[in-house]
Amino acid sequence: MAHRFARLVTATALQLVALVLAHDLVFLARYGSRFGEALAHTGHGEAWTAAVLTSVGLAIALGAAGVFRLARLGLLVQRRGRVRIDPAAARSLNPRSLVRGWLTLALRMASLSVVLLTIQENLEHWSTGLGLPGLGILVSAEYPDALSITIVVAFAVSLVAALFEWRRRGLLARLRAARAPLPRAIESAPARPGALVRPPVESLLGRGSALRAPPRMVAT
Repeated sequence: MAHRFARLVTATALQLVALVLAHDLVFLARYGSRFGEALAHTGHGEAWTAAVLTSVGLAIALGAAGVFRLARLGLLVQRRGRVRIDPAAARSLNPRSLVRGWLTLALRMASLSVVLLTIQENLEHWSTGLGLPGLGILVSAEYPDALSITIVVAFAVSLVAALFEWRRRGLLARLRAARAPLPRAIESAPARPGALVRPPVESLLGRGSALRAPPRMVAT
């Protein structure tokens, strides 16, 4: 439960960082040096400033936590030395798995960023009395290259997250391999299926001498 909650918080924080970064880059590409003035005239007040500061703080916190966790796992792996990873686990850690994880995360983040930014810009226009520009605001002349900027930002943020996750899985796989018990050496070959296992044969001479009472002394 705690693991799922942590993953949800991380995904939400990453999405917020991607959204805020895409929003500011879109405005920077649109207004250039008049970036701050444009934000002020389009309803971006204290609430937006708080959102930006929050996203920056989350980005720093996530980056620091990720680096700390990777460093800690790396030290644990280094102490245990080189180990051989299970072939199934090794296949899940190859570069192809990194690309698949990155594309899956990037497509999801890009879709959410486009939807959220579209909703946000419509609400901002409506709150300032400019009406609702509609669903195509990110491809309108008012926001040139807004759609491509939003997608590129989502792909960039998701690549960083995918690299952290891929490295974490690799270190955890090495730790699991180091903790796995070694197989015991087989002292004798196992019996063939269906073979009759006979008990060890005792020596008649030894059994007889073992059970025979010592001879009595005969008086002469």
